Amino acid sequence: MNIALDVMGGDHAPQEIIAGAVEAARLYNITISLVGPPDVIGGELAKHDADGLDLPIVAASQVIEMEDSPTRAVRSKPDSSM
Repeated sequence: MNIALDVMGGDHAPQEIIAGAVEAARLYNITISLVGPPDVIGGELAKHDADGLDLPIVAASQVIEMEDSPTRAVRSKPDSSM
């Protein structure tokens, strides 16, 4: 099973999102594709013992912010995780 996870979405992102992904990958032996800015994801992954876990990084250089209009943001930010 491969789950795609937007690391920039949600409260306390990306720290808590990545921490949860590492824990889930370890507990359930699943692949979790981390979608977002690779430099941000790499920096957060370095804070965890993620060796041997299947956590591929999928680059998305744009982030849709809470104040963005969903319909406009999807069109104007084509390299977002959406």
